[in-house]
Amino acid sequence: MTALRLRTKRLPAPASGRGPQERSVHAGSTARQKTRVLIVDRDSISSDLLANILGRDRGVEALAVQPGELLQVLSNGRADLVVIASEIRVDAGNGFDLTEFVNREFPGVSIVLVLNQSHRESVLRAFRCGARGVFCREQSMAEFLFCVESVAKGSIWAGRQETALLLDALKTLPLVDLSSEDRWPMLTVRELNVVQCAARGKTNKAIAGELGLSEHTVKNYLFRAFEKLGVSSRVELLFCMTQQGHKFGAINAIGDIPAAG
Repeated sequence: MTALRLRTKRLPAPASGRGPQERSVHAGSTARQKTRVLIVDRDSISSDLLANILGRDRGVEALAVQPGELLQVLSNGRADLVVIASEIRVDAGNGFDLTEFVNREFPGVSIVLVLNQSHRESVLRAFRCGARGVFCREQSMAEFLFCVESVAKGSIWAGRQETALLLDALKTLPLVDLSSEDRWPMLTVRELNVVQCAARGKTNKAIAGELGLSEHTVKNYLFRAFEKLGVSSRVELLFCMTQQGHKFGAINAIGDIPAAG
């Protein structure tokens, strides 16, 4: 993924000299620290609302953060969990891209990704990007609070519809015979680059932009990879890459990916 180029602005420090990440956590070294949650929703009003509700109903330390400020806040202080809206826009993409970047750069921070609607592609992509919780806006506020609380405690959370979509995706995974190395001819470097981007949930259009190719060329590379690996769909391709992760790089994705474009 192209490195996120998020615009950041320095947050004003309070008179005590403490930054925004240090407020309310200096009440004594022996006191138990509250769970710190950062909220990056689709607008400031929604972010503030969720932060206030979390702070009141769950007793956590919640802070509304602008998308362009998130990386600076994470770098400057402690955070246990980040809530990210999938539809937010950043310089290099959307909430899925931001989730993937945060998961890679701050692996100790759990992420809840908020979707407008739950579809197979969006749910699978959310977990592939590194989210530990997937919440749909069609669900209730009580479920949102439970989602955040569960993920903060180390669980992986998905609603009923999202869980059903995941189970359905798992049922469609093919049983591939991996016993023969002859079934896995080597891909060219460019084919491998394209396939690895696809495994991270990139669309053909996004892959083309990242690798400096045309969408037509990307489709051709994927088609050649299909033939070489003996698969007939992107689901099978991702499954095979997962099983052969030592060959193809660190791939932790199983499932379908968005259609071309």
